[in-house]
Amino acid sequence: MDFRDLQFFQAVARHKSVTKAAEELNYVQSNVTTRITRLERELKTSLFYRNGKGMTLTPSGRILIHYADRILQLMNEARNAFLAPQGPLKLGSTESTAAVYLPSLLKAYHQSYPDVDLSLTTGYSEQLIEQVLHYELDGAFVVGPVNHADLRSSVFVEEELVLITAPHHEQIRSAGDLQDQTILVYNAGCCYRAKLEEWLRAEGIRPVKRMEFSTLDGLLGCVKAGLGVALVAHSFAREDRSGQIKLHSMPDAYKHATTFFIRRNDMQPTPALTHFMELIDAFADEKRRVTED
Repeated sequence: MDFRDLQFFQAVARHKSVTKAAEELNYVQSNVTTRITRLERELKTSLFYRNGKGMTLTPSGRILIHYADRILQLMNEARNAFLAPQGPLKLGSTESTAAVYLPSLLKAYHQSYPDVDLSLTTGYSEQLIEQVLHYELDGAFVVGPVNHADLRSSVFVEEELVLITAPHHEQIRSAGDLQDQTILVYNAGCCYRAKLEEWLRAEGIRPVKRMEFSTLDGLLGCVKAGLGVALVAHSFAREDRSGQIKLHSMPDAYKHATTFFIRRNDMQPTPALTHFMELIDAFADEKRRVTED
């Protein structure tokens, strides 16, 4: 018995006619009749009463139609599981991207695909890259470039980086202005931290102190309190409307950063991930159009 036999059987039972079943299935009548006869021979029982008014189910046929309906329904559900977005989708993101760009994106995705069980892990880029490589995340938003043979990446957004301080801080015009400052940084592995430290090293500057934070909110709070200077994405700084931070520009060579969406090369995207990637591609395209205009 195979599921095609059950489809033929179900169609004949529904229409009470081989002719109408054949029309629905787009087969010749003899093919339908052969399938039903083969099924009856396999089960060693008659499934239909054949008379001038058509075909009606025998007691054995009524038993089989119960199972056929359930089996074919499960087959459809199994097929749809690989077509309609559903099930888990595990994503990762840097904190600034999660704070600025993802709320509206995730809301739109959830409204379109409510059956997807979406989760978001935040962290610094190196950590997220490792989690994608170890199959712990389906994809992640990280600061690039990302050059790894097992990963594929696409540009999500181009960022401008700025230094932030408390409002009363004097304007920072060069790396030398940071010589006597406390530098507030995210955990080791943060790409923004690496870019700031690269700039300071290139200028021969050694700040008096570094304070390390595990959350962006903690870092921002200490900047507002006047404890030091930090480097963040301009989009993130712009989101803060408290009036408690001051923005300072970075040199051209160090003020640009690109956020990428990454995933493994060897993982076949699920429908949930495929539709999410389509959404972020549309977002990135719209972002580029706005920038160009």
